[in-house]
Amino acid sequence: MKYQAVLGSKALPGVGQITVPFPIPDSEYDHIIGMLENMSIGSPTVQDCWVLELDSPYPILNRLTTQSVNVDELDYLAKRLDSFSEGENIKFEAMASKLNLSSIRDFINLTFCCQRATVITDFSDLERIGKVHALTVSGESMPVEAFERLDYRAVALDLIQRAPGMVTPYGVVYSNGMKLEQVYDGQHFPAYLHQTPQLMIELKSGSEGETTGYLYLPCPEKQVERTLARAGCGQEGFRMEITMDDLPPQVSAVVSLTGDGLDEINELCRAVEPLNAEQREKLGAVVLLARPNYASEVRQLAENLDRFDFVPKPSNPDTDCALTELGYVAYHGSLTLEELMQEDPAEQYRQEMGGLA
Repeated sequence: MKYQAVLGSKALPGVGQITVPFPIPDSEYDHIIGMLENMSIGSPTVQDCWVLELDSPYPILNRLTTQSVNVDELDYLAKRLDSFSEGENIKFEAMASKLNLSSIRDFINLTFCCQRATVITDFSDLERIGKVHALTVSGESMPVEAFERLDYRAVALDLIQRAPGMVTPYGVVYSNGMKLEQVYDGQHFPAYLHQTPQLMIELKSGSEGETTGYLYLPCPEKQVERTLARAGCGQEGFRMEITMDDLPPQVSAVVSLTGDGLDEINELCRAVEPLNAEQREKLGAVVLLARPNYASEVRQLAENLDRFDFVPKPSNPDTDCALTELGYVAYHGSLTLEELMQEDPAEQYRQEMGGLA
């Protein structure tokens, strides 16, 4: 579920306020962060955004009102909650109430463990209560045979009569031994895939290579900058590793974290992301044909796929084409492939046509 917050500066109340939707849409991210920066708030590492109002499906989050938080913490929490089912929503609020949580750090950590709790909102159906509780304590991994043999009414009665439940505004909650673990330390966000990225890059720093953050590409430019700042970019021993790769394999073979800049890799991922399965296979064949050396060159190919013809399965084409391991690919543009892979092939095309004229 999504929410929005009215943010301002506690130190500089005269700078005004801004209403921010969470999770922040990628298309609005750079603009919103720019507006916060103009108000002298929105630091990537400091809790400098004063929450004036919060409009949320989670009443428990109103406890954040009048607190100063970090905008990326609000965004991360929203992404975690955005994937919750209705049952998880109730568990989150009930356990937050039971534990009397009020800080955004605790709220974020609760999203990683609240699933272990059982919440009863209706005591009239003991069979259902028993089933839900049995699945919860087993981590939803109970063998089918064992699940079918259980007396769910007895399971429910045992829970109600023996376990210490607590009445909250969201139902009677049983923690089942759940403990609030410090998964989020207040600076380094744990890995979380809100959406499937083209590339996931793990950021590490220090002599022991401690994980300090993750990049999910493509993402807004300012998000790259802020993530690197939070992760300690520039510190001794800082390095990056690709830990998840959804690019076509022929494209992945070209991408290099040492040979390409993050900006170029991010732009490449942005160009590849909207391609469907057929277009991605075509891009792979074009890469085999053109043999680019850098991510920026692959991006140009991805943005100019319409200049190529591709036949996935071997045939006897009439056009002049080349056979790659993925199929036949033919280029029918007026520029050479080397010219096409440059930063502005359209400008070169205009110059060429102007020369002909």
